[in-house]
Amino acid sequence: MNKKKTLPALPTGQAGDRQAKIFTIGGATFDIFVQADDQSIISLQTPDSFKKWLSFPHGGKVKVNQVLEAFGGGATNTAVTFARNGFDVFFVGKVGKEYGDRVFGNLEKEGVDCRYAKLTSRDKTGFSTIINTFDGDRTLLAYPGANSFFTTKDLPIAELKQADWIFLNHIAGGGEDIHKVLMKILKANPKIKLAWNPGKEQIVQGPKKWKELLKRTEILFVNKEEAAAFSRVDFMPAGVKKDDPKAHVSSHRNILPPYADDVADILKLFAEAGVRNTVITDGRNGSQASDGRRHYFCPVMSHKRVDTLGAGDAFASGFTVAMMKSLPLNTALIYGTLNAGNAVMHPGAQNGLLTAKQMTAALRKSEIKVKSTKL
Repeated sequence: MNKKKTLPALPTGQAGDRQAKIFTIGGATFDIFVQADDQSIISLQTPDSFKKWLSFPHGGKVKVNQVLEAFGGGATNTAVTFARNGFDVFFVGKVGKEYGDRVFGNLEKEGVDCRYAKLTSRDKTGFSTIINTFDGDRTLLAYPGANSFFTTKDLPIAELKQADWIFLNHIAGGGEDIHKVLMKILKANPKIKLAWNPGKEQIVQGPKKWKELLKRTEILFVNKEEAAAFSRVDFMPAGVKKDDPKAHVSSHRNILPPYADDVADILKLFAEAGVRNTVITDGRNGSQASDGRRHYFCPVMSHKRVDTLGAGDAFASGFTVAMMKSLPLNTALIYGTLNAGNAVMHPGAQNGLLTAKQMTAALRKSEIKVKSTKL
């Protein structure tokens, strides 16, 4: 499974009439979902914030009604979407001996090539316990495990140089050296397109630290809070008016519903940094995006949520599928929304990910309307 093999040489330029090759780099986990009784959600609101806590009786015994085993991790979740849509997908990451064979077995069943993934005896596979809450959300108890031992030595450098796309997910522990190696590959091979979902470490460091990687990013995925933290530019909360002329003032309210926050200035900053397409998600409030010329807004699907874990991965991979097919950005937003919308209707991060056939059927039925205006 983990023996090195040489990939056939890929022609330069676009993939043409063959299926594009995409490498997904990042984490893999084995997940256990529990539905527990006696849970409460405690809310605390201040003039500047609103927070919620999940609570259980202290020192008590909490009954669990349901237990579900599943697979997760940013790199494996996105890999499954790409495989279900017919692309040649290679997972690059690290798993432990405990649960590792099950992770590989699940990916290979889906059609994901694991030849460049590594197995380590230093720790068990990344593991998460997910507590599903009665309001359709979840609380995650995460142990990074083998993901923490993923280093530059685990990167298949020669093969990555032959990729059409690289999807870079969050790397446990930051992975600064990994990002630098990938930057060298991208500089030397301009035909490769990068989709990047940065982790907390890169977001805290800010755009100046990662200006070279941003210049080579085809698609940047961040949620609203991450976008503000990464860009160092605040968003304007919905319904808030500020008299300070230096405050961010929306000029795009005509495309946004009352519940959506305006992120136009953030989109402009990333466009100026060289990002080709920036996508900012906001849960139930939909998503906003820009190609540097126009500002797009896409609402979410309205339905009951069963499990939100992996919704961001589902959206990002669905969006990337459309871009790999050279579809327009507004269609890519619908692809992402449909994939995420179906994912949250199923337990586990991967069970609801759409196949190409299912995506086509969903598109035909979809009434999602994307609005846009000049950025």
